[in-house]
Amino acid sequence: MNNNPLNIIQLICIFMLSIGLMNHVIVIPLLLDAAGRDAWISAIIALGALPLWLPLLYFIMKQSKQMNLFLWLKTEFNSAIAYFVAILGSLLLLVISYVTLSDTVTFTTTTYLTRTPDWAILFTLTVMCFYNAYYGIPSIAKTAVILLPLVSIFGILVAIATIPHKDYSLLKPIMANGFAPVFKGMIYAGAGYVEIFLILFMQHHLQARFSFKALFIISLLAASLSIGPTIGAIMEFGPKEATNLRYPAFEGWRLISLGTYIEYLDFLAVYQWMSGAFIRISLATALIPELFHITDKKARLRILIIIYITIFLLSLIPISDDKFLSLLYQLVLPFSLLLIFFLSLFVGMLSLITYFKKRRA
Repeated sequence: MNNNPLNIIQLICIFMLSIGLMNHVIVIPLLLDAAGRDAWISAIIALGALPLWLPLLYFIMKQSKQMNLFLWLKTEFNSAIAYFVAILGSLLLLVISYVTLSDTVTFTTTTYLTRTPDWAILFTLTVMCFYNAYYGIPSIAKTAVILLPLVSIFGILVAIATIPHKDYSLLKPIMANGFAPVFKGMIYAGAGYVEIFLILFMQHHLQARFSFKALFIISLLAASLSIGPTIGAIMEFGPKEATNLRYPAFEGWRLISLGTYIEYLDFLAVYQWMSGAFIRISLATALIPELFHITDKKARLRILIIIYITIFLLSLIPISDDKFLSLLYQLVLPFSLLLIFFLSLFVGMLSLITYFKKRRA
């Protein structure tokens, strides 16, 4: 167990920013494309189903006694199983890092730094995230606590300021095309919600008496961030126009102004996005050495350098935004959802074996 365990406030800040970027920004265009007007229903139903899966995560945490997951699997079972889980987990984290970095560069170059070369933005962001990841989970927790308050304030501001632009009648009719689009949308909403699974990769940094109530609150807060922006996008732009928008949550900022002289407040959305991307990439990359229980500082540094060079080079590969979105829609998000479910069931089964071993003893 870590000497300076993370408290629930720090965890909320980390996951509100990390999973929040996924649910608030990356998922919404795909969710709207899959479910259209009923996207908000998909988000709500998927959120309602989330508590059915959370007891499995908590059971794993209790059976492993919140040890480092790799160390627990290696001790209780064998190295092959530990490496199998660590490799699959690392693949998931690398995908998260690449998608976030690449999408952030696209957002930056299409909204406000249109003439800045991609490599310059990539280099700046990777250096910042590398520095934060190198100093580990405690550093990420501290920066998340600093960044989240303003992100939350700006979120409340845009929600209130756009009320005059919202037409609640655009949310109806409900399920005009049946349940199929709603179910399809649940796949993309769920892919964001289940990222709370990452808490298992950092459970050895948590307080010893981490409760199910804390897990439930963190999951609910982080997951619910997709519902408001989805409903807002449909009410502000209509289901057809919202589906055509690349960044619906960002476009909402362009509807508001402050008084006579300040017409544009969308720069505040840049702070929100960059805060989320900074924490999300830092966390995902910092967890990869944790997954293999690498405690040596030099070895950890070498691994992080390799990780950041990899995602930097991958993000430099030219790919159209349409192809990138298609990749997310057809492969990345469904794959992430299935992989997280598989890992949770696999480790859950191992936890059940441990439970019965203890009972027999």
